[in-house]
This record gives sequence, structure tokens and C-alpha cells, in this order.
Amino acid sequence: MINRKIRFTLYIIVAITLIGTYMMKDSKNDYQLPKLGSIPSFEFTDSDGNLISQEDLSGKIWVADFIFTTCTMACPVMTGNMNLIHKAFKNNDKVRIVSISVYPEYDTPEILKEYASRYNANTNRWHFLTGPEENVKHVIKNGFKMGDYEDIIFHSEKFALVDQNGNIRGYYNGIKTDDIKTLKKDIRVLLNGEY
Repeated sequence: MINRKIRFTLYIIVAITLIGTYMMKDSKNDYQLPKLGSIPSFEFTDSDGNLISQEDLSGKIWVADFIFTTCTMACPVMTGNMNLIHKAFKNNDKVRIVSISVYPEYDTPEILKEYASRYNANTNRWHFLTGPEENVKHVIKNGFKMGDYEDIIFHSEKFALVDQNGNIRGYYNGIKTDDIKTLKKDIRVLLNGEY
């Protein structure tokens, strides 16, 4: 009688332990980032006059946004928040930041270089890019799908998270603190290979 009670208690303990272990393992794998599209090939000029293509970002996790240097509304807030991402991952060579100008006729590499300096950006890891308007429209329409690709000056306030294979894994409001926190967390998910 006593042995039966002890055995029953042991079975219950083992069952609870197994269920608990399974649930913990399962909840860890629940957080999967969706694949929301892929980035088409592109080639832009950075603030140092170098050509940067999607191939240069292959194998890197990167965050992209669309800005222009004379913008006085959303862009300063967006770039300030992008700088928080830049600083958070400044020592991680696997992470890049990409800011693409939607006003390329004004935003020359020289203008972008001065703009980058306002944020103490390490332009080896935070690329400020410019190029022909048609190229910017192409990457907005056929890749990021953010903002107005007909009149690109009406750019999105979103940030896009791109994985090592050029897949978009998330969109985040570039002016909301909570979204920036989520973005940092999702970058770490990709860095840990949990995708």
C-alpha cells in the first residue's frame, strides 16, 4: 500500500517534470520572426563615395530606413532612434544599419557624410546611401514596400529588419520607443540563430 502511494507520487513528479520541460522548450521556440519578403539587388553610393550593394550586406543582419537630410519632422527622430540601434550593436560586426535617402538630388555623398557626423556614426557599419531616384523607387516598390514609391519624398517612418539572407523579418515604427525595444530584441533573436 505504501509502495503504491510512493510509486504514484513519483509518477506524478516525473509527469509534471516532463510536461514542464516540454512547455519551456516549446515556449522558447514559439518566437519565430516571419519572412515578409526579400530585398532585390541594388547598388547605391555611400557617404564615403563607395558603391554598396545588397551583396555587401550578405551574411549581415541589417536595419534599413528611408530619410532625407533636410527633413525636419520625422527624420531627426528616426535617425536618433536608429543611432540607439547603432550604439547598441556597435561592437557586433554581424549588424549593419542602412539609411537610404529619398532626396538623392540634394543628398550627395558629401551631404550625407556631414549628416552622419552629426550622429557620430561609424560609416563602416552605418551606411548612408544615395543614388538615382529610379533606383530608390525600385528598391522601395520591389523590396521594402514602405512609403510612396511614386513620390518617394513621402517616405515611411518604418524601420525594416533584414536577415543574413536578405529576407525582411519585421517592420517597426521608427519613432516609437516600444518598437525600438522590440527591434533590438528581434536583432538578438537573429543573432542567436533562432529564426
